[in-house]
Amino acid sequence: MASLSNINASLLSAKNENTVALVNINLDVSWYRGTPPVEFLPVGSALAPWRKTEAEDGELHKTACRLGFLFNELVPETPNLIRCYGTRASEIMNSPNINPRGTWEDGPFRDFVGADGTCIWAAATSIPASLNTFLLACMLARAWDAKNATSIWAELVHERIAHVQAQLNMNKVVNPHTEMAIRQNISRADLAKWDASARAWLRRADQSMVRYHDQFQLIMNNVKTPFVDPGSTFEKVTRGWIRSMKVLEDLLRNVPQEVPDRAVLMAISAWHLYPDLLVCQDKTTKVTLGDPLFPPAAILTLGLGLRDSRRDNLCQWSLALSHLRYYGGPVKVRSEEGFQRVNFQDLWVVALGALLRQWQLPSSSLEASIIWFKRLGEVIRTSSASSSPEFSWLLKFCDAASSIDRPDDMESDPKMQLVHLGWWKATRLFGSGATIQPPYFGLCKLSVIRELQGDDDLELGFQYIREIASQINLQPEDAIAVYSHKLDDGTYVEWATILPVDDHAVRGPASQSKEAVKTNARWVYYQRRDYHLGRHAILNERKRHIQKLGEICTIVSKENIGQAIAFEQRNIDAMAVTWDQAPPLFKEATIATRFRALPLGTTALGATDFRLLIRETRLEGKSTRALANHGLKPGLAWLNNNPEVDAIVRHFKLLQPNYDFEESKAKRRKIVREPRDVDNDTYSGPLTSSKEDSGHLRNLWWASIDFLISLRALELATIIYRQLPTATVSLKVIDQELSKAHWIPARLKAIQFRQALSMSVEDESLKLSRRNVFAAIAMFESGYLNIDTEQLNEVVALCSEDSIFVSGILLSDPVTECSGINMRHLVGNIGQAGMVFMVAPLSPQIRAPKYDARRVRQHTYDGKCADKFKGTSLHLSFTDWKAALDWNYTGEIDQQVFLMESVISVQDKGQWVADIDVLELERSDFKVIQFSCDCYRDAPPPASEDILSLETWEEILDPPPSIGVIRSNGNWVARLAAITILAQQSHQNAVVLLGNEPICWKCLEDLFSEPEPCFPSFMIH
Repeated sequence: MASLSNINASLLSAKNENTVALVNINLDVSWYRGTPPVEFLPVGSALAPWRKTEAEDGELHKTACRLGFLFNELVPETPNLIRCYGTRASEIMNSPNINPRGTWEDGPFRDFVGADGTCIWAAATSIPASLNTFLLACMLARAWDAKNATSIWAELVHERIAHVQAQLNMNKVVNPHTEMAIRQNISRADLAKWDASARAWLRRADQSMVRYHDQFQLIMNNVKTPFVDPGSTFEKVTRGWIRSMKVLEDLLRNVPQEVPDRAVLMAISAWHLYPDLLVCQDKTTKVTLGDPLFPPAAILTLGLGLRDSRRDNLCQWSLALSHLRYYGGPVKVRSEEGFQRVNFQDLWVVALGALLRQWQLPSSSLEASIIWFKRLGEVIRTSSASSSPEFSWLLKFCDAASSIDRPDDMESDPKMQLVHLGWWKATRLFGSGATIQPPYFGLCKLSVIRELQGDDDLELGFQYIREIASQINLQPEDAIAVYSHKLDDGTYVEWATILPVDDHAVRGPASQSKEAVKTNARWVYYQRRDYHLGRHAILNERKRHIQKLGEICTIVSKENIGQAIAFEQRNIDAMAVTWDQAPPLFKEATIATRFRALPLGTTALGATDFRLLIRETRLEGKSTRALANHGLKPGLAWLNNNPEVDAIVRHFKLLQPNYDFEESKAKRRKIVREPRDVDNDTYSGPLTSSKEDSGHLRNLWWASIDFLISLRALELATIIYRQLPTATVSLKVIDQELSKAHWIPARLKAIQFRQALSMSVEDESLKLSRRNVFAAIAMFESGYLNIDTEQLNEVVALCSEDSIFVSGILLSDPVTECSGINMRHLVGNIGQAGMVFMVAPLSPQIRAPKYDARRVRQHTYDGKCADKFKGTSLHLSFTDWKAALDWNYTGEIDQQVFLMESVISVQDKGQWVADIDVLELERSDFKVIQFSCDCYRDAPPPASEDILSLETWEEILDPPPSIGVIRSNGNWVARLAAITILAQQSHQNAVVLLGNEPICWKCLEDLFSEPEPCFPSFMIH
């Protein structure tokens, strides 16, 4: 039990009385104020003033006190753990990048910018046990989402109160402080705010300790240490919490420890204290994390206990929550610590893994696939067409691959783990059942490669087949490569060994030479339509060509017809063949040698004229699926051989609208010649089909419309997050079907196949509405919210955990052009649980004019640029109106999404002026003028006009009956406030918002000379 010796005597004025007297005391323990440990003092100094007040005197302080007193008797003494955690928390809070200060540019959110360390300071200023309960809050926030964590807290409080009450009922001795604590009400809303503050803190701390955090997370993911505690939810959670504190305390006392269960690893991750590790897996490895807070001998051994890689569910915290829903029995839930947060570009890495899963590729092909995408991106970027909209989606995948440093190191490279996560789990991201075929967009198919590079020669095909044979570990005697092609009135057939062999293995023992040089061998023949062998000029032509390559070539003729392969089936890949008089390499005693193609076989690789035939006696155990994987190697070799980039570009453009296929075909280098008479001595015609050339690529690849819409939606979200470089996204979003997201514009969902490929996402982003942007951010921020955009019409800002997303209209000069996406991300929060959408009051109030003659001052406008509103500022506050947003009925007690009435107030030197709704500007029709002329700018205002200088808010709220120039040059806050107030007063049609440059009165007069000369009533300058 943590010490309570330093509790202020005022808490228990009757401390000298006996326990019986104390039973009747019903003091409010939440008012207790303790002295924070010295290590935590920098935390309090770094907090924003309102957070510090909340931590010391607000609801969070009361919650910290109540939880500390309630669980005090369960908490072990952990002075070293508390001391080191205070040091670490102070280190994090003092980092400017992690805990930024609000600036003038942050407008009304200035006070809300910064890391949320409120709960830490609340615990530090309570009793010592409150800090231990904060550590529990961090563990639960790491393992569970907000609604589950709040339900766990509710269950822990309920069970602890019931346990203490049971002890009292049995007349057992109970600590008076604990008895007082059970009399205090800890509401579910209090627990939700407690969890929300801890959750926001975790995100900032993760960012601060990213080097330690990522390395430890990799180890934690690879070690299958399970959760082992049985029992109820209360027993599982409290045992794991207490055990973790004891292990860390002993480590900090320089006593080596072993991980008893996964809860300890969870605690290390949540508390950001990283001891050196001894990892016992296939081999024992020491991992030196180098955290200076741990002494040298403090080594934590993990991986020695129960491990079962087949039961990943043991590595999740499994609880039954009876306080999750209003109705029904306990709900079984599992922890979600595997769902981390990443920047948006890393989401494309996950999407790349999802794409590879769409192609049904084995995990063993991921490394080679990453290398292939890298090389494809390099090739395409050499073309000027790479900047066209048709390739934006493709290059996103290529860029994702290029961001991976070590594709061969799945265990150590975090991005390769993201690829694997996408391949493993992201089966719904592009739509359930959605697909894009064939793999690698057909660019690893032999027929495509040959066509794109205009290759009439057969050597590429034989090389391709031999590569496949090598990859699936076939020996020379196991298989043969066969090529057949319709030619004139017959068929030209050529088959070849898959690996070099000795001469005698082809021709027999009599031909064996002393040098015994190994070489490949081929057999060629021409079969007429009547299935008899015939003469053709191509045979001698091919023999000369093959011999020049250094291979043995035999022409099969009528005299040695037994050497010819007899095709038993003409079905492309189900064929079987028999070789009656096979050479010694293939001969099997006195019987004919039989070969059979693999099911599916090489046509899956685009080798429509080439086949790999395997001897029936060797066929067993050969994997058909492996062909799709091993076919990548020749495709990668082709990309590495500097292919013609324009041919690849045309390949991808074939599905684009208005693309002339015939023109594309004519541009290819391949020329189809008419065959010469078969009686000629030479033949130079093609050995490939013109039929294939005429339409093969037109229908080469196909994608479902759901896949394409999801792909373009992901691009659209990329543009949104391009404006939010400091924001992260939840990987839980990979469980969503992007094509069904409500934030996707209707015009994109209704798009046709060809349009989906050719549309410009950049152009679409300019049309994206504010409500759609907020709905998109809500989905990627939470990982699961799919909110109807109609409910977000009036939203100006969104707050979630440690992030505030603000519409740019609220944080910029009104003269700034805001077309399309206009959003800013701030580090901070407003101290509310869940995701909060901020909306303005329906009728914002404006200060009534004051009837004071002393305030009426007339200033003639002198034409100079000046700022008379330097004391103007914007401030954010909240009313009590808060409504749950109906997005998806689940029957759960805790709501996670809210609309909150938020008031943006204009103050002048601390005095309230008005409340504003900046969205009024979207409904207004005010003019914006920026001068770009070469006129003389020092000319005075026209003497014919009565133009006054408005230099106070009273003069704006109660304007004179003349033209008024509001002097706010360079002050975006005052300009925004002035234009919004005038719009709310229905003066918007009489307002000209000028830029910050000097006024050109000549141009201004010309502009307002029609239909009759008339200056507007107000000009903001």
